[in-house]
Amino acid sequence: MGQLLYILFSTVCLQAVAMARPRVDLPPVFGNVSHTRQKTAGDRAEGLMGKIRGRTDRAAFPGANNTIHQPPALSPTWLRNKVVVIVIVEEPPFIIKRGEDGKEEFEGFCIDLITELAKEVDFEFHLYTVDDGKYGSQDADGNWNGLVKDLMEDKADLALAPLTISSDRERAIDFTKPFMEYGTGLLIKKPPSEGRYLFAFLMPFQIVVWICILVALVCVGFMLYVTSRIRYMLRVGEPFDNDRAFTLRNSIWFAYWSLVKRGGEPAPRSLPIRILAGFWWLFALIVVSTYTANLTAFLTVKRLSSPIASLEDLAKQTEIAYGLEKDVFLYNFFREQDGTGSVFERMWHSMSADPNNFASSLNEGIEKVRDGNYVFMDDEPILEYLVANDENCELMLVGKPFLYRGYGIATQRGGHLLDKLSVQILKMQESGRIGMLRDRWWPKEGCVSDHSPAAKDAVALGIDNVLGVFYVLLGGAGLSFITAAAEIIYHRCCRPKLPKEKQEEEPANRMPPTVSEETEEIRVTHEMLKFLRCIENGSLKIVARNNQDGFALQQPNCVLSDTKL
Repeated sequence: MGQLLYILFSTVCLQAVAMARPRVDLPPVFGNVSHTRQKTAGDRAEGLMGKIRGRTDRAAFPGANNTIHQPPALSPTWLRNKVVVIVIVEEPPFIIKRGEDGKEEFEGFCIDLITELAKEVDFEFHLYTVDDGKYGSQDADGNWNGLVKDLMEDKADLALAPLTISSDRERAIDFTKPFMEYGTGLLIKKPPSEGRYLFAFLMPFQIVVWICILVALVCVGFMLYVTSRIRYMLRVGEPFDNDRAFTLRNSIWFAYWSLVKRGGEPAPRSLPIRILAGFWWLFALIVVSTYTANLTAFLTVKRLSSPIASLEDLAKQTEIAYGLEKDVFLYNFFREQDGTGSVFERMWHSMSADPNNFASSLNEGIEKVRDGNYVFMDDEPILEYLVANDENCELMLVGKPFLYRGYGIATQRGGHLLDKLSVQILKMQESGRIGMLRDRWWPKEGCVSDHSPAAKDAVALGIDNVLGVFYVLLGGAGLSFITAAAEIIYHRCCRPKLPKEKQEEEPANRMPPTVSEETEEIRVTHEMLKFLRCIENGSLKIVARNNQDGFALQQPNCVLSDTKL
């Protein structure tokens, strides 16, 4: 009898609250993940009475005008057409908040993930942001905060965020299969790039390589000279082999000219000289190609020398401070390493020695990094997104990730959605769909902001990159001028004058004249020009005869002057 009166009293109270409570319409969330959150006194009152019925006011069936109804507590079809309440934490690129507080809209990797899961499992969902902005950690008294607290207090069905699966959280809530594996990254401010070296064009090769190339050039020139000189003295080969032209000066000049890909002079004609020159050309081709490729990398890539290259480097040094965010999984992990004797214990002692090493939020940690001389540790996917979207391109990740863990969707203990969501997550991983979502929200390039110059144009070569080459060219021009002046002074002042008899005999001792020196100027008359034209057009031919006349003209129809030939 008492139970019957209790049920009747509860029913009357619920009806009274429902009549006094204004209607709250839940916007469609399947395909449009917007959220309008309005609390009234009726919400709180019905929340208290809802514990009698087994659920709070956040569960609703889509009915006429989307009015909130209380579902049957033990209905076997409670999942179908049910609006699942999901608590979230804003964390780009997993969850990005758009719009104002009155009409919040969310997007991101996790939003795309839960949208596809809702299609497969067949449910609609309703999002709201956790009040304290925490993921969920346990204090000294054993009380939880953040997402874990809302799940334990039955305020939400699911918790959607980059929430790390840990043993402590598993004792309070349940997790689906991990939808993403990740490691912990090290974020630092980019060190200043190395200063431009005046003779940067010499950097592609070490000094030993340059010395070897110079020695090879001299040796090849000397070998060309010796080979051609021996052939000439022993009169080996043909007269046109051009061995006499390969003096020591010309041989070294030929080797240098070939090395800079400008051909070669004098031209090698004998077989031994051609073999040696052919192998030297092959050597020059490889050296020049390697130099050109490496020079491009040296002049266009700004090289950064980071003092931290790994977790071990960070733990050994004491000049650069490092830390992490408080009240997160990583913070609890380092704190629990006290007494283990590992590298994490040494790092924890170093961090805890100065409270300023810890950040109260992710944004505070990023600001510490921007100030310089600080390394911030956090989940690598989050840091990758920050680096890729840094407008100033002053952040970078160093070293390899460590402490690999997984992100999962959290549910209440024994939640009915747990198995269904886990199966669908595994299917999405097998089909590659989760990888496609990751590629969408994590760009491959760094500094992809529209305001970043690196996203639009490549680094142009300035005058400071090639200034050393101009100095070398200027030095060569000056040396050439000095040599020419010295030669003129020597011939005018220092060279002894020959007697008159020697000057007359000197032309007889000269080398045989060249073709240009033997050529005499021939004046072509008008009749000779007509004669040549007749030969060209075929009207005049010269034929040989067997008689004593020797040659005769055939078809003398060409008019050279007033008479025919």
